[in-house]
Amino acid sequence: MLQDRFHSEWVQPTSVMHSANLTVLLRIRIQKDGRISEYSIVKSSGNEVVDDSVTAAAARVKQVDALPPGLGDDYYDVNHNFVLSYDH
Repeated sequence: MLQDRFHSEWVQPTSVMHSANLTVLLRIRIQKDGRISEYSIVKSSGNEVVDDSVTAAAARVKQVDALPPGLGDDYYDVNHNFVLSYDH
């Protein structure tokens, strides 16, 4: 669910052409009520355009489903990979 929500907001930059896939690891903080309170890049792709596209997607996601009982106290941090891949 979380992956679908963030990926639906991700506009992958088509101007960045590489022979290899680029991956951005993003840490997302989810509050108990499902509100996204923070996000940050844990591991950069090494490409500023790709990194910026991921943080722009994260900025558009304000709310997800509330945390299930027992998962985190006030919030839960989750890491998620965004992989920009090109068909060759």
